[in-house]
Amino acid sequence: MTKVWERLYIGSLRDAEALAGANPNCVTTVITLCDQKVTRRAQGTNYLRFPVDDDRPIDAGQFDAIIDAIGENIRWGTVLVHCIGGSSRSPIMAAAWMHVVGYRNIEDALIEIGKRRSIEPSPSLLKSIKELL
Repeated sequence: MTKVWERLYIGSLRDAEALAGANPNCVTTVITLCDQKVTRRAQGTNYLRFPVDDDRPIDAGQFDAIIDAIGENIRWGTVLVHCIGGSSRSPIMAAAWMHVVGYRNIEDALIEIGKRRSIEPSPSLLKSIKELL
């Protein structure tokens, strides 16, 4: 799990499931971006799931729902956005959220995230999100 901004982390499915055993970063909401469900869950943690296809464009409604979920939940706690490996969908969505709130443009946010964690953003997903910003 990698901290990418205040109260915002990205990670893998494994990181999300590890919260059931220990939650040292006090994550209060887990946002899943893959088809797989988090099977081991931490008590008292909010779980939301928005399956995103890594190799296809995202539609505006799903994008807005994810951005809204990050924004609503980060106001009152710490959010983990995750996908299977934590290298494509989760960094893209975290960077998009940073762009939406005016912290960094999406490209600069991805560069910053890439300095903290190995990432491989999906070109088709990233392109579709840029078109929605």
